[in-house]
Amino acid sequence: MAFDKMDWHAVNFPDSIAYECAGTHMGMYLAWLIENDLIEEEWFGEFDAEMQKVKNREMTGRDLLIECFDESLIEDLMTDEALEFTAEYYDSHYIDDYADVLGNDSADCEFAVYLHEDTWENYDRVEPLISAKFEKWKNKQFD
Repeated sequence: MAFDKMDWHAVNFPDSIAYECAGTHMGMYLAWLIENDLIEEEWFGEFDAEMQKVKNREMTGRDLLIECFDESLIEDLMTDEALEFTAEYYDSHYIDDYADVLGNDSADCEFAVYLHEDTWENYDRVEPLISAKFEKWKNKQFD
């Protein structure tokens, strides 16, 4: 099962938004999972080189999502702990947190969440929020 897929988001994109933009938020979440060792070991056997590129910031999580995971953030990738956290956090809070952290007042439209660049600088803005939510979740303080 997939938590998210790029094609779910890009269905109604205007021509001005590139299809890849549908995966930026998913790729940042995937990069966070990799950075925090929350990926099942079996996936490293198949995609070790690519995941190391993400860890070394030579490839973004979005690029990995597209190249290796059929544009989908899938359950099978995650450790049990990551799966439990993602089930509680991803659909209910993540996209709003992502949009709030990367907010751009000048991009006031229904597609604004897809207008953020797939950069490590943006990831560095999103990562602390996911990590803080993860810590709250682990301490049973998740809201």
